[in-house]
Amino acid sequence: ILAQVPAFIVSRRTCRPLSLSPRSPLLTMGAACSQNRPHQPESAATAPAGKAPANASATRSGPSGAGKRGHTADQSGHFVLKHAGNVAEVYAIDSKKIGEGAFGSVCLGKHKASCATRAIKSVPKGNPQMNQLLQMEIATMKEMDHPHIVKLFDTFEDRKCVYFAMELCEGGELFDRITKAHNFSESSAALVMRQILQAVHYMQTGNLAHRDLKPENFLVLRKDPIEQDGNVLKLIDFGLAKHVAPGQFLKSRVGTAMYMAPQVLMRRYDTQCDMWSTGVIMYILLSGRPPFSGSPEDIMFDKIRNGRWKFEGSSWEQVSEDAKALVRTMLKMSPKVRATAEQALDSVWIKELAPRASDAKLDSAVMEGLRSFKVHNKLKKAALEIVAREMNDNDIKKLRETFEALDVNQDGKLDMAEVITGIEKSGLGGGGVDVQRIVAGLDVDGSGTVDYTEFLAATIDRKTSLTKEVLWSAFNIFDQNGDGKITQQELKNVLGSADVEKHVGAESIAQVMKEADSSGDGVIEFDEFVSLMTQTVHGNCADRSGLGGA
Repeated sequence: ILAQVPAFIVSRRTCRPLSLSPRSPLLTMGAACSQNRPHQPESAATAPAGKAPANASATRSGPSGAGKRGHTADQSGHFVLKHAGNVAEVYAIDSKKIGEGAFGSVCLGKHKASCATRAIKSVPKGNPQMNQLLQMEIATMKEMDHPHIVKLFDTFEDRKCVYFAMELCEGGELFDRITKAHNFSESSAALVMRQILQAVHYMQTGNLAHRDLKPENFLVLRKDPIEQDGNVLKLIDFGLAKHVAPGQFLKSRVGTAMYMAPQVLMRRYDTQCDMWSTGVIMYILLSGRPPFSGSPEDIMFDKIRNGRWKFEGSSWEQVSEDAKALVRTMLKMSPKVRATAEQALDSVWIKELAPRASDAKLDSAVMEGLRSFKVHNKLKKAALEIVAREMNDNDIKKLRETFEALDVNQDGKLDMAEVITGIEKSGLGGGGVDVQRIVAGLDVDGSGTVDYTEFLAATIDRKTSLTKEVLWSAFNIFDQNGDGKITQQELKNVLGSADVEKHVGAESIAQVMKEADSSGDGVIEFDEFVSLMTQTVHGNCADRSGLGGA
């Protein structure tokens, strides 16, 4: 089979860009293939932009000896800090590079407060156009909240570079797993495809086209076999991602040639371009070769434009008809009849070979978290979201499976009906009125849906999760000037922005301060913050991980 694998699998030579253009600055582990970048923003697409209040720097110490630092509460979606200082003030940087490309390098960094290890991407500053694209990518990533999309935690900027602290995926690229396996078994391929399709479905429900889906842009969380329980894929590289409203179209010819949809080549496409790319990935997973090839690239482009492909090679003789049927639906020429991600997830092949954790149910501890979340003040709700983002996938595996089991339509969000059904199935609902109140407490922004991090914030095991290091990391986000105290103005800066307020409610800042400032001195110190966070609805929790005497 290896002899049948074309050169692109071995050397990636045909993954060169259509023309010279900047590499995405946010690749966590550094896929080697370049791609085109649009030369100017497209009118059909919009990108979010967050605004940050002013910040200051100060010297401080904490549980892990974190030093001087300052940041802004840049909250255009979730709690991603934009730091004004040196990245080395917040992270202990390992000088050994774990990835390097034409437009930046990646090394490991250990957060001095939480002790979490991140992938630190450094990107030299470029021209204004490059910097604008970079800011658009950051803004898009801050919107993302999904189990199979990589998380961005912090950004830094100095005179020469921009730095990104991102979720570390130690298992490398899906591309490398393909080169080692040559072609996947159907069961393994189905597990991979379900995760890819879940990420695409989430983006499609938000009218977001990624525009560069390929095996190099999916990272494996751990070094373990991809089939191992708890190992997951994470989508990266949102440098080409664009929002496109229903009925509108994008026109830039961008992406990686082999995975481009015909409509991208014809410069008139929407989010369904990603489903074509997903179909190409599935074809490669099952056969070890692409459906389209040719040199020069114009030959390959002609094949793509005409939809000329077939199940070629001996590998396909062993592939089921259900798998082939799914490939056909994703590689249909017309986007209108091409399968959506939701339809592909509902295919026989996916449901039989990669079923969701549909038997995962709400247990009493999770149920109690859902019940109590609605009564927390906005500071505690926001802090719990920060803590939930800090948790690694191994620690939240059970909760992730519960969330995915509740998410019947697999769009990465829970609507009211899904939450109600899940609670009722658990037998812990206690009546319809109580269920409605629980849902209202979770859906603080009034959108009718519960995001992934909102669910985790409500349901994490606080007895084991709220360690001093994690709480110190959360405290740092509110303590903007780094003096070891949270002032009312700092609370207002973080909790008073419209973007954060929609996540945690509109409770007055003064009321929050009154509840948390037990000493009445007008500021919230770390011990008061710990007391607030470890307090349950019925009283204080028992001492945990040394917090009782904090």
